Amino acid sequence: MFPVKYFDSHFKTKDGIKLISRIWLPKEEGKWPALLMRQPYGREIASTITYAHPIWWASKGYMVIIQDVRGQGDSGGNFKGFYQEADDTSETHDWVRTLKESNGKLGLFGFSYQGLTQLTGNDTSMPPDCSSPAMTGLDIREHWCSDGGAFWWNNNITWGLQIAALKMKREKNKQGWITIRAALENQTHLIDGLSLIKQYDPDNFILQWMNFIDNDKNFEEIKPVITWLKKPMLILGGLWDPHLRGALDLYKKSKDLGGDPEIIISNSSHLCWWKDSQTTLLNFFDRYLKTDAQRINSINKNKKIWNISLNNWDNIENLSLNYEFGLQSDGTANFEIKDGSLSINTKGSGFASIVHDPWRPVPTNGGHLGANPGLFDRGQIDQRLDVAVFQTHYMKENLHLSGITSLQTAITSDQKSFDICLSLSIIEKDQDIITQFTTGFLRVKKAIKDIEQTYIVKFHPTNICVKKGSKLRLSISASAWPAIGVNPGHNEVNSTNTTIDHQVTTLNINLEKSIMKITPFFK
Repeated sequence: MFPVKYFDSHFKTKDGIKLISRIWLPKEEGKWPALLMRQPYGREIASTITYAHPIWWASKGYMVIIQDVRGQGDSGGNFKGFYQEADDTSETHDWVRTLKESNGKLGLFGFSYQGLTQLTGNDTSMPPDCSSPAMTGLDIREHWCSDGGAFWWNNNITWGLQIAALKMKREKNKQGWITIRAALENQTHLIDGLSLIKQYDPDNFILQWMNFIDNDKNFEEIKPVITWLKKPMLILGGLWDPHLRGALDLYKKSKDLGGDPEIIISNSSHLCWWKDSQTTLLNFFDRYLKTDAQRINSINKNKKIWNISLNNWDNIENLSLNYEFGLQSDGTANFEIKDGSLSINTKGSGFASIVHDPWRPVPTNGGHLGANPGLFDRGQIDQRLDVAVFQTHYMKENLHLSGITSLQTAITSDQKSFDICLSLSIIEKDQDIITQFTTGFLRVKKAIKDIEQTYIVKFHPTNICVKKGSKLRLSISASAWPAIGVNPGHNEVNSTNTTIDHQVTTLNINLEKSIMKITPFFK
C-alpha cells in the first residue's frame, strides 16, 4: 500500500549506551540522502504534530531516521536534557553515514528540543550537509524558560509534566502516569503541577531551571558547532512561538560567523504552522541534498517574515524602522480609557498607579506564552482597574511596527519584588475588539522600596501594520497569570502560583520618564 518500508536499528555509543532509531526507506533498492531527527518523545510519533509523517518524506526519495535520545523511548542511559546531546549527536551522524542505504548526504530537521539537537555536537565532527532548526534557541535563560527573568509558568510546568509522564511510562509506573495525566486534563496542573514534578521526577530539568531563575544563577552555556552554523541552514520561527528570539539570535549568529542562513518567521505558534511549511522544507532539502552546486547558487534564498495585519510576507532584512512613543496620563489611565494617551515622538507626562492583588492576578492569554497562542481579544482584561491603558488617536496613515519594542519606565514600588507585564493591541475603527498582538514581561527582584528606579521591558518580536484609521494600545499590569508565575512581592520564592505569603504591591509609574521604542530585529 505504501511506497516505503521501515525497521528499527541501533548502534552503541562510545560509552556503551544503545541508541534506538526507526528508519523509513523508499521501497525500491538504492542509496538515499538521509534526514535525521533526534527527539525525546518517542520515535513512533516522529514529531508528526508539526511535520509530515516519515512515510511522506521517504516517498520523496529520502532515508528518514528518527532516533530516541539517550534515556528516552527505548534508548538506554539516563535522560538529562540538552546538556547530554553533543557527543550523542556527533556519534549518530557518523553512524548514519555508515548505513548501507545512505549515499553520504545528511540533512537535519526537527523543532523545539529536536531543533537544538541539530546545533550541538563535537567541534571536530563532520558537519551535516544542511539543517533546518525550527522553533528553538541556544540560550536556556532567554530562549527556553523566561522573559525578562519571569519564569514561563504555564509552558514549562506543562512541559515538565510531559517529561515526568514519559519517565513514568518508561518505569511502568501506571499510577504516577494516571495522576499526572489527570492533573493536565483537569487543569489543576497550574496549582499542583510543580509538586507532582518534584514527586515523580525530582531530577527534571524544569526544576533546575526554576532554581537557577529564582536564585539568579548562571545557566550552563550551550555551544553550537561553528562549522555547522556556516553550512546551509533554514531557520523556522513563529510570531506566536516562545522561542522566536532564539530563532532570530541563531540567524544573526550564523551571519556573523560568515554563514548565509535562510529564515522564515511565519504566522505560527509552537505547534500550529503555516500551510506551506512541508513543501517549503522539502524544497530546501531537495536543493542541498539532491541538487548540483551550480543550481544551488542560482536559487533565491528565503529571508522573510509574515506581516500580521497585511497578510503578506516582508523581507526581514529590509525592515529597519524606528519609532518612539511618549505616555501621558493624569493618574486615571487604569479606570478612564480616555485619560491614558500614547503619542509618537512626544515626551511623556503625568503618572499612573497600579495595585497588584495576588488573590486576583490579572489573567493573560494569546501571544507567545498563552494557553491559546496568537491574536487575542483582551477587551475584558483592559476593563480591570489594575490595568493601565494608553492608546493613540486614530492613525492618519499606516504605521509599521517591525522589530523589537521596548518600554523604558521609572517605577516606585512598596515591595522588593514585582512584575511589569505589557501588551500591545490594535483597535479597528468602529469595532469593540481589542486585538492583542504582542506581550512583554520583566521580573524585578531587588527593588529598593519606595525609591524610584528605571527599568527596560522588552516585548516579543513582531511585524505588523497599524492601518490608517486604527488605534495602537499599550496595556500595563503587574501580573499575567498563568503565562508567568504570580510575583510574591519578596525574594524568598519567585516562581509560583498564589500563596498565603504573597503580598499586595503598589506600583507608581513616572510617565515623564517613560518612553516606548521600536528598534530593528538586527542591530
